[in-house]
Amino acid sequence: MGKKCKCPPAGAPEWVLTYGDMMSLLLTFFILLAALSEIRKPEQLKSIADEIRKAFGMSKGGGDSYQVSLFSVLQTLEQQTEQRHELANADDPGIEGRDLEVTRIREGMLFTQGGLITFEPGSADLSDTAKRNLKVIADLVRGYTNKIEVRGHAATMELGPGSRFVDLWTLSFTRAKAVMDYLTSTELGVRPERVRLVANADYEPLASRVYTPATQEPNRRVEILVMEALVEDFNQSQKDGPK
Repeated sequence: MGKKCKCPPAGAPEWVLTYGDMMSLLLTFFILLAALSEIRKPEQLKSIADEIRKAFGMSKGGGDSYQVSLFSVLQTLEQQTEQRHELANADDPGIEGRDLEVTRIREGMLFTQGGLITFEPGSADLSDTAKRNLKVIADLVRGYTNKIEVRGHAATMELGPGSRFVDLWTLSFTRAKAVMDYLTSTELGVRPERVRLVANADYEPLASRVYTPATQEPNRRVEILVMEALVEDFNQSQKDGPK
């Protein structure tokens, strides 16, 4: 007996995509969108859009249905970039010029190697356990150029009478600085220009509605966050100078 014909129905395109092909194309399309979303200058996006149109044999006037779909996405991205550029063009030149750059800031990787870096109530002194954890972290981050954010925290009501800290902001900052000083010491060797200090006082507790020194220990902490931003990114901005 002869095999049944698997020809496409009338009016369908001659080529047929498999499920795997379709998934690959969708993945490529989303990667393209992600890459385009990082572009802030209208002229750059227009240049890339023109090259994509040429690759697909497209013109701004039309094309096949699947090409028109891609063209509409490119057109939308162009319009959004132009609008964002216009909105960012301030009347007041300011210190850095007229153009306000809006940049998406990513977080990074939070290090809790060996447990949290915690402190005694009302203290900003590093314990032996904290120093051991910092040595492990320093071995992991040393030699790279990623910015490191050191976030200091405090627990509610841990400042007693006679404390040397005027408030929890000062305490949390001093804790972060103690961690920075140890990381950038000769012993651990992390470059100082990589470190950024942040104080959070008691506004980001890990343990809420707890009031004993033991249960509040996770709140008396310092977190180390390795950012995606590089030291060179900021150094280049300084070299470029005001726009």
